[in-house]
Amino acid sequence: MLEYRLDTEVAKFVIRSEPLGLWDLWVDEMPTLTFATAEDAARAVFVQNTGYVVWDQLIEHSAPAELDGWVEDKDA
Repeated sequence: MLEYRLDTEVAKFVIRSEPLGLWDLWVDEMPTLTFATAEDAARAVFVQNTGYVVWDQLIEHSAPAELDGWVEDKDA
């Protein structure tokens, strides 16, 4: 299973592939939303549309705009 990880000052985000080809966004080990692509999930974190209110209401954050700012884990 392929995963992308991002640790921030507020939460740990993980984008995890599903067997059906979709991508789940996890926040602090809790699933939140499902996306068509990993890039869409990373973008949701950046634009603060994650389903995690604490993150989504921040005025400033450190998340990158693109998936290439996340850590890729092919052996997850």
